[in-house]
Amino acid sequence: MGIILTLPQNSHTQGQNIDPEIRSRIENFIRNVYLPATKTSSLGLSIVQKDGEVLYSTGYGYADQEKSIPNGNQTQFLIGSITKSFTSAIVIKVLSEKFPDLGEKVLDTPIRKLIPSANLTLNDRFRSDFVTFRDLLSHRTCIVQDDLSLSSEPFGSNEELLFRLRYAEEGCGFRSEFQYNNYMFALAGKLIGLISNLEYETLLQEFLIDLNMLNTTLVKKSDNFSDMPYRAQPYYVMDNVSYPFNTELIKRLEVTNAAGGLFSTPNDMARYLRFHLNLGSIDGNQVIPEDIMRWMTKPSNALPISAFKTSEEDRIITLMAYGLGLSIASYDGWQYVQHSGSFPPYSSFMSLFPEKKVGIFSNTNQGPVLADVRILHTFIYDTLIGVNDATEKALKALRNHQAEPRKLTEKGARVVTEFLQKCTKTRSQNEVIIGNYGSGIQGDIEISERFNNQTNATGLYMDYGKWTQAWLEHVEGDTYKLIWDTVMIQDFYANGDPTGLVYSTFKNGTLEILMPMGDALMSMGKFELGVSLDTLPPIPWAPDSCGPE
Repeated sequence: MGIILTLPQNSHTQGQNIDPEIRSRIENFIRNVYLPATKTSSLGLSIVQKDGEVLYSTGYGYADQEKSIPNGNQTQFLIGSITKSFTSAIVIKVLSEKFPDLGEKVLDTPIRKLIPSANLTLNDRFRSDFVTFRDLLSHRTCIVQDDLSLSSEPFGSNEELLFRLRYAEEGCGFRSEFQYNNYMFALAGKLIGLISNLEYETLLQEFLIDLNMLNTTLVKKSDNFSDMPYRAQPYYVMDNVSYPFNTELIKRLEVTNAAGGLFSTPNDMARYLRFHLNLGSIDGNQVIPEDIMRWMTKPSNALPISAFKTSEEDRIITLMAYGLGLSIASYDGWQYVQHSGSFPPYSSFMSLFPEKKVGIFSNTNQGPVLADVRILHTFIYDTLIGVNDATEKALKALRNHQAEPRKLTEKGARVVTEFLQKCTKTRSQNEVIIGNYGSGIQGDIEISERFNNQTNATGLYMDYGKWTQAWLEHVEGDTYKLIWDTVMIQDFYANGDPTGLVYSTFKNGTLEILMPMGDALMSMGKFELGVSLDTLPPIPWAPDSCGPE
């Protein structure tokens, strides 16, 4: 059932230290400008200033539209990859306590030296011998992330996932580039648990207690959203109508909880902002020493994404580097520490302006979000520090930088057409395609022949993990279009793609999955007929090798 987007009359607010005029400007901008631009109606917001004074902690829209439960400052939202900064804080805390003599060098000490018993094995010998926690926490292993398995949930456990990392492909030379990878944070969470002799979940719980963030928790397979009125139900929006997103899909994150599995509230995140602005201190408790906290915002990996002024009035964000679970940028010349957290329909963003002692956190339970959330954050920051034309600047930014949903562009459509025209015209018999295909990093796919009640005929069927099930509709030669037989189609809707268009090809025993994205046709993975974990060598490189082979 779809629901037309509306806002409740009143947001639920706490932290009344904000100047009434500033609050009015912010609320007017959110209600009348930002939310209409995003084409959503939901927002959680926290604003912290000075030495951790909570100015504002509130919610807009509904946590549950069917039950008319409004968002408030105690509503739990998934914060996604902002979890990475929590994991990074735990890692530096444990390392500094376990190896005090090493100081910051502990981040650059090979993990195999810190914990030889882990027998860490990655895709080549050099990485395996020399990878460090700084490499894992700053995305510089240059190992390719696998989004298909993240979505499909093919692994039975976190342990299986981490074992399979050894078969992941190299995306670039070790430490040569920024290569975002959620799995490296899952690995960091496991390893820091081994060093401390505690599970990652226990370390996180202790950390949250230290911060008095008692309404923040990891996603669990046992979660029952229908019995959690304090947790925001996710929704995807199509044609200005909101539809409930299947919450079972959120539980896919459990296997990579250290990378993106935290739920938190605006109130709790206000405390987290204070913790960072006060360099590891909260309510007089120095949870992590100041000098150790500075490790997180020290540039560890170049991230040169620049923008240029088009007029004297422009205030530009320039991303410069990645620290440990945090991006380091400048805004109008001031240091700007930030991180997003996106697992659509949930979307979160955290902004820290250390020199100005301003922290902002926002989140939503609706997607796709069709406006850059940094425009909201910089508007709030500009308003707080007294920029006279903050609203005009934000309006201009919204006009110039409207975000686009993940959909096929006109150029992308031509790419797909050209791809289909190049397909072999000879179609293999079904019995040649049927079988079990495997990939070291992505797991196993079964292609079978089944009776389709919808077409009243026998057809090819793909079964991969818990969520990727689809009928294969023949297009041309050995190319097929996936006709989804699962709620995973909602992932596409939440990202702004109403088509769910995915292709598979079969060539010489190789199954490749391809997805149109933007201007290109992206390969999401390759699987080989007859390959399984049992057929692959446990060490993916020769004993006398050094680097990639």
